[in-house]
Amino acid sequence: MKNSWIVLLVLSLTTLSSCKMFYPNQMFKQKDYQYFEFATKQLNEYTIESGNQLSVQVYSRDGFKLIDVLGGGESGGGLSTGGVGTVTYMVNHEGFAKLPILGDFYVKGYSHKELETILAQKLSSLIVEPYVVVKVVNRRVFLFKGGSGSVVGLNEAPTSLIEVLAKSGGLDRTVKSYNIKIIRGDLKNPQIQQIDLSTLDGLRKAELTLQPNDIVYVSDRKRVVRDALLEATPIFSAVSLVITTIVLIRTLGK
Repeated sequence: MKNSWIVLLVLSLTTLSSCKMFYPNQMFKQKDYQYFEFATKQLNEYTIESGNQLSVQVYSRDGFKLIDVLGGGESGGGLSTGGVGTVTYMVNHEGFAKLPILGDFYVKGYSHKELETILAQKLSSLIVEPYVVVKVVNRRVFLFKGGSGSVVGLNEAPTSLIEVLAKSGGLDRTVKSYNIKIIRGDLKNPQIQQIDLSTLDGLRKAELTLQPNDIVYVSDRKRVVRDALLEATPIFSAVSLVITTIVLIRTLGK
C-alpha cells in the first residue's frame, strides 16, 4: 500500500513537469512567436553603431606612444595614452562621439579601419604620422546555457555562433544541442531563429554572423524522473515520519 502511494505521487509530479512551478527557471518559451531565417549577408567587419563605447588610441611615427600629449592618462580626457588607462567615448543616438580636440565627431556606420584612417587624417596637422587604433569595448551577446548566463564579447571581425559557444566552454550533457534559439531585434517584437547542432547539417546555420545584443538561449535538458524524485523527497520524508509515528504509537499501545 505504501509503495502504491509513492508510485502514484511520482507519476503525479511527472505529469506536472511542464508547469511553471516545476521548472520556474525556464526562459523564452515560444508561445505565439514565429521562427525566422536571418539574412546571411556577408560581413567582413562590424560597423560602429549608436550605443557603442569607443576606445581610441593614438600613436605617432613607428608606434611611439603619446603619453599625456593629448591630455590623456588615467585621469581621462585625452584620445588615448597608448595603453596607460582606458578612456572610452559613447556614441550617442545620432551617431556622434565627443572626442577631445576633434569635438563632436560622426562615427556611426564606419568600420574600425575606416574610422582609424579618418581620425589619422584629422590629427595629421598635430601629430607626426599619426597611427590610430579604434576598438568597440562593449560589443557583446548574451548567452544563456542551461542554468547559467554570461556576457560574451564579440571580436572586431564577424563572430559566429560556434565561436561564441566555444568561448563559453561548449555544450555539456545538461543542455540540448538541437534546441538553440537566437533572439534578435526589438525585444517587444523579436525575431527568433532556432538552430539544431545535433547534426552536421545544422553547421550551415551556426556559421551565421551574430549581431551585437543578440540573445543566445540553449535549452536545458529536463530530467523528469530525477527532478520529480527530488521534488517528492520532502513529501516522502514527511509520509515516512507519519507512518513510523503511527506504527510506534500502536506498538506501544499494545
